[in-house]
Amino acid sequence: MKIVAPLILSLLLSQTVLAFEVGKTLAPFQIKNQYDEKAELSAETHWVFFSSDMNAAKMLTEYLNENATKVDLSKTLIISDISKMPAFVSKMFAIPKMKKYSFKLALDRNGETTKDWPRKEGVLTVLKLSQLKIESIQSLENKEGVVAFFKDQYQP
Repeated sequence: MKIVAPLILSLLLSQTVLAFEVGKTLAPFQIKNQYDEKAELSAETHWVFFSSDMNAAKMLTEYLNENATKVDLSKTLIISDISKMPAFVSKMFAIPKMKKYSFKLALDRNGETTKDWPRKEGVLTVLKLSQLKIESIQSLENKEGVVAFFKDQYQP
C-alpha cells in the first residue's frame, strides 16, 4: 500500500501536466467576461493568456491598459480564474474595476473551466494555438517578460 499511494498520486499529477503539452488539442468553451457577455475559446483563437492569481493578472492588465491602441486582441482570449475570490468582493469591487479595463477579460467564476490549466503563483501562462491545438506554452514571470513577449512574439 505504501508504494501504491505515491504511484497513484504521481499518475494523477502527470495527467494534469499532460493536459497542457504542445500538440494537445483544447476543447472549445464559452464563459462570460466582465460585462457578462459571451467569451469563447474557439478554432479562431490564436492566443490565450491565463492568470490564476492577482499578481499574474496585474502584469498583463498594466501592459494592456497602457498599450490598448497598439495591440490587436481580436483572436486572443484573456481569462482569469477568480473562483478563490469571495463572491461579495468580486461583485462589489473586483468586477466593477475590471469593467474599466481597456480589454475584455473572460472570468472563470467557479474554477471549473480552468481547473486543469497550468498555474503558478505570479505567473502568466501564454498558449499559442492553431485550430485549438497548442503550438507553444510560455510562462511570463514579470512585467519585463510581458513587454518582451508583446514586442518580439505576439502576432494576432
